Amino acid sequence: MKRLSLVLVCALALSACAVPHKRGDLAMEKTAAGKTEVSEVFAEYRKVRNTAIELLDAKPLSIVESGPVLAIDTGSFEVSQRLAKTQKQDTGSFEVTDVQTPRFTTYPLWFYAVVHDNSAGVNRVQIFERETAVEPWLLVASPETLADTPIPDVRREGGNALTVKPDDAVGMSMSATDAAKAYAKSLADPSSAEAGKVADDSFIKQMRTTADNNSKLEGVTFSQSWGNEPVKYVLRTTDGGALAFVTLLRLDTYAVKDGLTISWPEGTPQQAFLSSGISSSGKLRYYHQVLLYIPPGNGKPRAIGQYGGVVSADSQ
Repeated sequence: MKRLSLVLVCALALSACAVPHKRGDLAMEKTAAGKTEVSEVFAEYRKVRNTAIELLDAKPLSIVESGPVLAIDTGSFEVSQRLAKTQKQDTGSFEVTDVQTPRFTTYPLWFYAVVHDNSAGVNRVQIFERETAVEPWLLVASPETLADTPIPDVRREGGNALTVKPDDAVGMSMSATDAAKAYAKSLADPSSAEAGKVADDSFIKQMRTTADNNSKLEGVTFSQSWGNEPVKYVLRTTDGGALAFVTLLRLDTYAVKDGLTISWPEGTPQQAFLSSGISSSGKLRYYHQVLLYIPPGNGKPRAIGQYGGVVSADSQ
């Protein structure tokens, strides 16, 4: 049987760190948590993560992470398990450069934090959410930016970070909800009307390169679909724009002609999930958490950070 080697250009999931908040009650109108406090609990969190790394098991992370972040990290640990590889423990230096807490009247509560990882050369722009007064803080979003990528400042009102309703487009070309939909449609179809409404940023270019390379495989029919989850976390920036945390769902589908098998290079996440390759049909599912900046006025939304990876796969 002839085998085709599949080489992908794709965004690799990076090891994420969180800054969970200690258990306990939080006043409904409490201002932003202090950097010192967050740094202390972050150090405690790293112990939990390093325990997970030592065990090569993502289960401990479930007490400090939730949703797509946990799915991405679980996928990363599954890759390591299948490839019999260890993960590097989180022992590098870090600095909490910004913490902002919006004002809430009802649960859930959430806060925003920027953590600079000196060793990795990235900033992790994170959202932590607490469902009730008795629940712990869980990391729910953690897109990463390069260390030299400017992150717009968050506007404050009365000492608290100012939020924007996901469907509010005041002062911008579109709301965060519409921006997320347009971004996903642009990724799915470069010729769509939505493609002209968002910036042709580096993430979009990277994903299109991946799709183009896969589409050129002889004897393989490749398709890629994109969708987005409802937007929940949006912050007003000091320039009148907004920062929106958007979770994208990506599905890569392969249909292979009889007598052929496609496979991935050794050591890649795709090869770990589909070690026998695909000889008939197969699917790879990804989560990508994107930090969208929506400029004020008529500026086009663009991604300034992302975090993602393979979360599941199946083949025939």
